[in-house]
Amino acid sequence: MRGDSVEYKLLEQWVKGLRPQDFYLTVEVGVREGYGTLIITDALKDKNYFHVGIDPYGDLLYKHLDKQIDRENGTIAYWTDFEGRPLVNEDGTPKVPTYPNSMKQTFLSQFKNHENFILYQLEDTEYFNLFGGGLPIYQNGQKKLVNVYDFVHFDGPHTTEKVLEEVMFFAPRSRVGTRFVFDDQKVYEMSKIAYILEHFGFKTKEMGDDKCMLEKTE
Repeated sequence: MRGDSVEYKLLEQWVKGLRPQDFYLTVEVGVREGYGTLIITDALKDKNYFHVGIDPYGDLLYKHLDKQIDRENGTIAYWTDFEGRPLVNEDGTPKVPTYPNSMKQTFLSQFKNHENFILYQLEDTEYFNLFGGGLPIYQNGQKKLVNVYDFVHFDGPHTTEKVLEEVMFFAPRSRVGTRFVFDDQKVYEMSKIAYILEHFGFKTKEMGDDKCMLEKTE
């Protein structure tokens, strides 16, 4: 299983640093091949948790970045493969990556032994529409409706607009101790997002080269 990001050790540390409690509901927006979800669930393997993955797959085309072309600095944002090579079309223009259903099947085949996990093959907005009133979880002969999230890894579309949309769903459904980790935080307006989260009681606690970590403290 491979990851398309960096600083996974930092992600692991932030999951393991969650406050002690009886149950954890965790989410990853943008699962891809599943390495982030593997890190999160392995870090919680000795805890009572349930993890949700949200990813539509299906080769959907969508806007990945605020600025694909930065005319001010004369640079073009190129996506790279797992070896760090730029993805380009035949004419040399940047190639926008897509994530096929075959990637989903590969992930699920490698993740089949994880019981406390479900993948919703949905766009983030579809998930929000379906589960705004709570997520039903079935465990140990019981059904419970949970509407408080303890950890969210934001690794889906990397535009300020989309990340804010996700934040405005999860932030009101948090509690003291909830942790948010943002991937590729340099490609969108992380400072604006962090400022908005301050109004929900979140504080920026750590910054990596790629990831930004916030925790709800009040």
